Amino acid sequence: MTSKLAVVKRYIRTIVNLKTDQEAEQITYDEIKTGALFKGTNLWIMAFAIFISCIGLNINSKAAVIGAMIISPLMGPIFGIGFSLGTLDSYLLQLSLRNVFRIVIISILCATLYYVLSPYHIATAELLSFSKPTIFDIFLAFIGGMAGMIAISRHDGNRVLVGIAVATACIPPLCTAGYGIATLQWEYILGGLYTYFINALFICLGCYLITRYLKFSTFSENKIKHINSYFGVLAFIAIIPALYLAYNLWTVNVYTDRVNYFIAHEIEKSHHVIHTSIDAEAKKIIVDVVVDEYEDNLSKKIILQLKKYGLEGTKIEVFQSLKAINNRSEIEALQLQLNALKKELQQLK
Repeated sequence: MTSKLAVVKRYIRTIVNLKTDQEAEQITYDEIKTGALFKGTNLWIMAFAIFISCIGLNINSKAAVIGAMIISPLMGPIFGIGFSLGTLDSYLLQLSLRNVFRIVIISILCATLYYVLSPYHIATAELLSFSKPTIFDIFLAFIGGMAGMIAISRHDGNRVLVGIAVATACIPPLCTAGYGIATLQWEYILGGLYTYFINALFICLGCYLITRYLKFSTFSENKIKHINSYFGVLAFIAIIPALYLAYNLWTVNVYTDRVNYFIAHEIEKSHHVIHTSIDAEAKKIIVDVVVDEYEDNLSKKIILQLKKYGLEGTKIEVFQSLKAINNRSEIEALQLQLNALKKELQQLK
């Protein structure tokens, strides 16, 4: 029995072992170092990716935004930071930090230029979505960072990196920040920068953990070790606003679900609802219904039912549209008038 258990354990270790198809450490190091550089071709591609992303956010085109994330060389310096912290490489850390800073500055400048020149300055739903990150964005970035480091340490990891670039979405927040600068709206500036910051930070953290797990050779320099402690503290502090935003998102979703349930079980039972507008933050509902004849007490009847569904304090406006009656007879009458006018016109001719 003991020997069988040992065989099973050995088999499981063989399956989950990440070192079986790992490439040479020097190859991985060279790839990360090359990816961390941001000049020449990478700079131009980054600028084009920013413009494509801005256009996609402007017209609510997910395809354009995804395309921009795929072609951008944004991930290289971010993985460089995580890898350098894991290997205690101060040179690679400084190189990666400089290039991340360049990326942020150039990306925001390009995005600001686009939105300054563009006549279309409407805050679309896509644009707004990248200004309020939550804890779920942190999970995506952290898991993406781990998957990315595993992919980089393999011979054919580019396919995985493309998916990670799309999942973690680091480019659109910089476009959102550029939009905020161009329109002088602090909500978008701070929201976009914060979204980019937590994405980059937790990608680095995931990359760092996998680097340590794979036991890459470390450099002998000790001056970088204390940075890892600050890195952990920074990650903890960054989570707090995301948790708050996630809680707000949860309360909005719960409130919206309650309102939809209330409308379905109280209003739609006796009236045909043609339009509903829900403002969860202001706790206000607007409902348009079709009625046979105007009901004076309809709003009061509906308001009395709000408490039963946990919607106390909600303001509700009910608009009544009268149903068209005897449409057929009205059409026939109009047709008779039209025929009479045609006869008069012929007589005049």
